[in-house]
Amino acid sequence: MTKIAYLDCLSGIAGDMLLAALLDAGANLQWIKQQLALLPLEPWRMELSRVSKGGIMARQLDISFEPGHHHRAYRDIRALLEQADWPEPAPAIAQRSFAALAEAEATVHGCAIDDVHFHEVGALDSLLDICGVALALADLHIERVYVSDLPLSRGYVDCAHGRLPLPAPAAAQLLTGWRLIPSDIRGETVTPTGAALLHGCAARQEQPALLLERIGHGAGHHDFPGQPNVLRVLMGRDENACADGLIGDQVDVLRSHIDDASGELLGQLWDKAFALGALDMSYTPLLMKKGRPAWELTLIAPPGRGAEFARLIFSHTTTLGLRYCRENRWLLPRRSVKVDTAYGEISVKCGGDTILPEADEVAAAADRCKVSFKQVYEAALAAYWQYK
Repeated sequence: MTKIAYLDCLSGIAGDMLLAALLDAGANLQWIKQQLALLPLEPWRMELSRVSKGGIMARQLDISFEPGHHHRAYRDIRALLEQADWPEPAPAIAQRSFAALAEAEATVHGCAIDDVHFHEVGALDSLLDICGVALALADLHIERVYVSDLPLSRGYVDCAHGRLPLPAPAAAQLLTGWRLIPSDIRGETVTPTGAALLHGCAARQEQPALLLERIGHGAGHHDFPGQPNVLRVLMGRDENACADGLIGDQVDVLRSHIDDASGELLGQLWDKAFALGALDMSYTPLLMKKGRPAWELTLIAPPGRGAEFARLIFSHTTTLGLRYCRENRWLLPRRSVKVDTAYGEISVKCGGDTILPEADEVAAAADRCKVSFKQVYEAALAAYWQYK
């Protein structure tokens, strides 16, 4: 059965609150610190304490470091994360989170993504928050993340660009397509880091059927009158798993026929869609009116995020309309194991009777060792059966 986490964000979400909640739910703090220490960063300290927020005991995370210049460009953060030798899906979650954040900042400030310079979000503590959450989800073997409605608060926040309205512009951009509910809270409830992590985790904004196993509480550093500033994580098993081993869930499916876009235009949409958390995407050739060659774009997104991907398609293609529906699907439970081969360590995906070495890792090993893709692929399969 699929392990899932439901983020109950009655007082909002921030990176440190989510990491603290996952640690409270059982993630290994020492292991996470060891993995974060592999990054070439300035000296830092991470401490976890227990606090009471409105009568609820929760964990609170504090990160400290020497004062100084901690701003980084997105290209530098991307290069930094590419060096991280972490278990999956931690690297992918961290990369997707920062890619979404960089695109939001680029939109807000009108610059190229690689030219984005993070200030508060790129500071050392927020970098550790995002990477720490990615590692905690990997440590807890969470395969799917759900999130509640998010509170829309009022007020202002002071940052490197001056006093800005809440949600902060980058957070507001990241929340496009997400369901926000009115709140009486005055103060920041959803930070850019928290919103970016929802993208990185490919979170689904719905309530799951859950066999509850663990609960974690992460405390924010501010106090809100009338309610505890706490993020609650409910962890357990997906009750939608069928008796015959299949898993049932839903996805948003978007389709559009496009006959007036270049290959370059469609190619860049591909990269942006997967960076945003698309589950799958394809182009199918077809003929349209007046005998024009065209493409049918099909994009599969997490449920509840269809509008977000529709805006992406409208922004980056020439289409003026698309079709959308919610579809049921069946999935095989799957897992990933790492096997040792003569060409290095290779990840192997397993689902039912299907055993598939990770193609990107096979290709990289083949290039590195100057052998064929097929040779490394077959070695990974042989190592898997020996491992099993």
